[in-house]
Amino acid sequence: MLTYYLTADTILPSEINGESVRWQSSLAGMLDEQRKLLPPSTGISDEFQLIAEVKDTKKTFCVRVLGLDSQQLAGYTRKPDRNPDVYSNFVAYSLHLALQAGGQNFEALNSNYGILFAKADYSYTVVGETILFGMPRLFRLAKQGFGILAIPLNEHGKIQRSGEVLFFTTTDFVHYEERGRIKLSENTLMDYSCELDAETLLYRIGWKEKDGKTRFVTTDDFIQFSSPKLGEMFPVNFHQLTVESAENAQLITLTASEAEYVRNKLGRVRHVSIDPLSVSIPVGSTSLHVDTIRATARYSDSSISLKRIAVDPVEVAALDFSRPAVYKLKAKILRYRFPYPMMRTRPDPYVLLYKGRYYFISTDDDRQRKIYIRSADTLEGLEDGRTEEILLWDGNIPNGERIGQHWAPELHVIDDKLYCFLAISVNNEWHGVQAHVALLKGEDPMNPDHWDAPRRVLDRHGNVLTDLYEKPCNITLDMTYFEHCGKSYVSWSQPKWRGEEQERANVYIATIDPKEPWRLTCDPVRICRNEYGWDRNDLNYGVSEGPFVMKRNDKIFMVYSGAGVSPKYTVGLLEMSVEDDPMNPTAWKKFNYPLMHSLSLPSQYGPGHNMLLQDHYGEWYNVYHAYDVNRGLRDASIRPVHFRFDGTPIFDMRDEEELLPEYEYVTLTVVVE
Repeated sequence: MLTYYLTADTILPSEINGESVRWQSSLAGMLDEQRKLLPPSTGISDEFQLIAEVKDTKKTFCVRVLGLDSQQLAGYTRKPDRNPDVYSNFVAYSLHLALQAGGQNFEALNSNYGILFAKADYSYTVVGETILFGMPRLFRLAKQGFGILAIPLNEHGKIQRSGEVLFFTTTDFVHYEERGRIKLSENTLMDYSCELDAETLLYRIGWKEKDGKTRFVTTDDFIQFSSPKLGEMFPVNFHQLTVESAENAQLITLTASEAEYVRNKLGRVRHVSIDPLSVSIPVGSTSLHVDTIRATARYSDSSISLKRIAVDPVEVAALDFSRPAVYKLKAKILRYRFPYPMMRTRPDPYVLLYKGRYYFISTDDDRQRKIYIRSADTLEGLEDGRTEEILLWDGNIPNGERIGQHWAPELHVIDDKLYCFLAISVNNEWHGVQAHVALLKGEDPMNPDHWDAPRRVLDRHGNVLTDLYEKPCNITLDMTYFEHCGKSYVSWSQPKWRGEEQERANVYIATIDPKEPWRLTCDPVRICRNEYGWDRNDLNYGVSEGPFVMKRNDKIFMVYSGAGVSPKYTVGLLEMSVEDDPMNPTAWKKFNYPLMHSLSLPSQYGPGHNMLLQDHYGEWYNVYHAYDVNRGLRDASIRPVHFRFDGTPIFDMRDEEELLPEYEYVTLTVVVE
């Protein structure tokens, strides 16, 4: 048996069943005298035939060979940690990837967190049944892309239904499509594999059962299958990874370009260099505008970032612009370095740049009943102890509806008016929080008297968005606002009731009238629900919440948070083209894996409920909270956002990845001409 795709180290056998075999190739130069294939230097060879002649019998195999610069990709699951808050089976039983980094070394992708997760099963309940998987098997498809098979498991990590496998396809090991299930046997699969058979040009799925026998089926479309027969299965190329907690790693060979894409999309992006920095100014100029000069920093994925610089003003003042000359100045690369934690016990953080100042507002993790606001001229000035904090609303004081929990405030400018969206309990219990909107009727956001009383969000008929008298725990929370193509939208989290069952908290969207942002103008539409192990990572309270929209170039990104509000919290991402309709659920493409999680940044567990901010200079920052496992409270901080080569955001870039220490200072060449 031969697979259709062969690798550079393939050596064809000299004997078959004890008989000598003579090999021939239909394509010249593909086989040496020692029966070793001679692959191309890069890419994949054209299809050709290998002919095996044994006595008077000939067998013909159609094959292609991967180039010499190919790299190995390892697919594996992880062992769950004894402490489920560290790494539970909800995320351990998923496809993890590690890419060959040189020799036998492999670099774990997505910081050794899962990348492909199975969708939950909503066939029997609106809550959904979490589906995990084990024993993933990776193989190439005939024309383009790859297939993945995996054994479905329940949320406890036990085999869900014997003899079944899940089937996924991917073009690049970044974007995945779940195709369904394949029933192979009534018995447990002890081992199995799938490859494209070079002789039949059919996919051969083989497996071993407890009786020790191997069986197989064939298919050309993964819809229709042959009847099971006794026969060999293609061997699995296992590899013992040194990656933490990795198990059952299988290798698959990628071309250099395929490997580069996977690494650039899923690997950690690191700073590598800065372009020579120079500026030309005409003779007779009166000054050098340093604040407009940007240094081009280059990164491992071929992305760039334009960095501000600072130069000693005394040196700039000494320059003579009256005649042609060339000057060399020492320039410092400017960047923010924010501590963690930066704002203690301030989860669900939000920062608004409003009339030249930064305003920070959040939940108060001390009983979650107060909303404080602070302001500063700079982002650094928002840190604890550097500015005054003012109490805006106090849920400990009876005041009509507004007693109880106050959650997740956000500040939004709508038609030149400032509003605060927040969730307030209407029954003095956490399960009574409802979306509210408050208008700044005065001029000063820091003055509680300048805010109008928060009012409950209404549906398009003028009724409260959710009614606790109809159903218990009928909550709405984490409402955000954005505009697109002249229309105004709100998005929020809500565990809707479907008959007598209540779903988990999902993300909804609706249009509003900007003159009355507390009133919907259409029926809500669900655009995201918690369907993967990472955003269902809690047996009882896995949620999708905290949406926030960022528009950049030709994309609209919506970040949201998933899993339990705990050290398991994660940040997910939806993506939509600016040409699409936000009210169309199919327009939003959900990433299968989280972009921020407990393995992203050292000692920062459960990062989430983030928002994205542009500062005075147009630079993007990630404002988020993480969980202190010792105190059991959540603290906020800020990190710069970097954009990969394809424009997707990175929320967890570390200081040394953003800028190498040797490039803190660079030379600025000033040419007067």
